[in-house]
Amino acid sequence: MFHEEILEELKITLSGIKKEEIFGLEEELQKAERIFCDGLGRSGLFCRAFAMRLMHLGMSCFYVGDTMTPAIERGDLLLICSGSGGTETLISHGKKAKKNGARIALVTGNEISHLGELADVRVLIKAPQKNEAKRGKKTVLPMGSLFEDSISLLFESLVLDLMEQRNETGQSMFQRHANLE
Repeated sequence: MFHEEILEELKITLSGIKKEEIFGLEEELQKAERIFCDGLGRSGLFCRAFAMRLMHLGMSCFYVGDTMTPAIERGDLLLICSGSGGTETLISHGKKAKKNGARIALVTGNEISHLGELADVRVLIKAPQKNEAKRGKKTVLPMGSLFEDSISLLFESLVLDLMEQRNETGQSMFQRHANLE
């Protein structure tokens, strides 16, 4: 049985994202020499999927922690997905990126956080975090799923915008799809 309330929650959550924050992230993605995507848990999985789409768009993109990921440097962008904005590992990555001259983009569910202080641009998704149900914030979805599902749809929307800006089509992107399958 499909739960219609999921779609309603997603619609409300996504409509609450500030357009200027989305445009700021798009601008950072477009001007970065290389993009390094980072996140942990399910947020990290959605960020990894976005990294793949950026590669399909012809952008130079890496996922932090992969064995083929080079050193980050000036001109690069570190895109971090973190619901809390306070994960120590991601804060450490952010500090190292800043030290090496990279810019930081953050997609988060927390308005005030350590990663937010490091970020050059931020997209705030106002969805209950996995531990906030105890504090009265309600969603039908468990453990931060509303935030994570919102990340996925935000990234799909960004891909459509970037496709248009870069004159890409599904067919031109498919030419960059893995063919050793």
